[in-house]
Amino acid sequence: MSGIVYIGSHLGYPMDRTPLGGGATVGLQLARAWSKRTDLNLLAMGSGPQTPAAGFPYVQLPEPGMQHALEKLSEMGYARFCRDFERATTDFLIAHRGAYPPGETTVIVNDISEGPDLERIAAAGYPILSIWHVDVVEFFNRIYLKDVLAPERWTRGFDRLRSWGLSGVVPDVLKLVFEKQRETVARSDVLIVPSRQMGETVRRCYSHLEDGGKRPLAERVVVVPWGGWRESFPDAEVAVEASRLRTHYQLSPSTRVVLTMSRISPEKGIHLLLDALMKIENSPRLRGIDTAVFVCGETAFMRGEAYGRKVRRAAARLTRTRVFFPGYLSALGKRVYFRLADLFVSPSLHESYGLTIVEALQEGIAVLASDHYGVAEILAPEYGRTVSYARPSRRSDALAGALAELLSDPAGLKRMGKAAAQAAKHMRFSDAAERVLDAALALAGGEGR
Repeated sequence: MSGIVYIGSHLGYPMDRTPLGGGATVGLQLARAWSKRTDLNLLAMGSGPQTPAAGFPYVQLPEPGMQHALEKLSEMGYARFCRDFERATTDFLIAHRGAYPPGETTVIVNDISEGPDLERIAAAGYPILSIWHVDVVEFFNRIYLKDVLAPERWTRGFDRLRSWGLSGVVPDVLKLVFEKQRETVARSDVLIVPSRQMGETVRRCYSHLEDGGKRPLAERVVVVPWGGWRESFPDAEVAVEASRLRTHYQLSPSTRVVLTMSRISPEKGIHLLLDALMKIENSPRLRGIDTAVFVCGETAFMRGEAYGRKVRRAAARLTRTRVFFPGYLSALGKRVYFRLADLFVSPSLHESYGLTIVEALQEGIAVLASDHYGVAEILAPEYGRTVSYARPSRRSDALAGALAELLSDPAGLKRMGKAAAQAAKHMRFSDAAERVLDAALALAGGEGR
């Protein structure tokens, strides 16, 4: 029987109230999809306290029974967690290779920095499929290094340090970025990425790693856009709650409602959206129009709390635009707030795909997004608008111009919304989950669908 060992540090958490991000959400949905296969030898490992899916055997590591508040850890605290999880999952798998034989089992890793020791796992004979929710080097370069150099310059610089025997002097936090990602590329038989742009960046950064008996990197990188899924709720329940919120927030039929939905952290670009709104709230095109903005999400991960305070200060400076912070939403809450919206905005500085964009499209909402990785796979002019972030000093200006144009044309927003709902019908997460599983089973010598 073919086997799958699925390792995800953010598995095992109740995602309806834990703001761990898109990678954790996709990880949970993959586990739920794969758990329906009764012909596979399955095992999942995560750090959360509960099994991600019924019928999917689960082991909590590194400390069974302990709830980790991952989203509240500092950079150094999160680095320690990564190393603890790396050791625990690797040791567990090696100790249980009799139950999960390397020749019949593929290891799927849902993380990079937080993943197991892939060198040891590969040496034990396991084929490896890695899922790239974040290009860690590109993220670190964009958020911490401010794009001073292209990411491939950093990866090649790190490799020079390795060749000189100096990588040992690099702080462990940087090793989790550069060394772990390099090992993931070198050891993975298949790399699943959600967008063509991410795949191109990975190839630019690691095209020199064509050794170790693996196929060329261009053949191992597989683009699988995630698409989306919908939790089912009675439409009447959604409509009643949406009506209540319209009254609560004093939203009239003519109010333009702008929605953004993400964790509140610097890479999500919420400050740019608020800056853009400041630029246009006295625009002649929007004079007399009531505008309400909902920033849905909680502060999370490194620098989240400080960023949350910055965002709220920016919101308080708006005089004509009303800004609300509903917090982290449940699946039902998402459906309700989407029902209120005229326009969904994704102003992120860095986004590997854009799950919330797909959710907005499913709900029939026009989308405005920055030109991050995922939008080329998701948006088309009929239902979405993309603005360039190529010039950092003009990012909020670009958003402001598009916002003013879209919000001043309510009929156009409705047409875009109808086209969005139609396009989203073809963005099915179930298709993506099957493609990933098929690729994993092929490595283990098994059969897919």
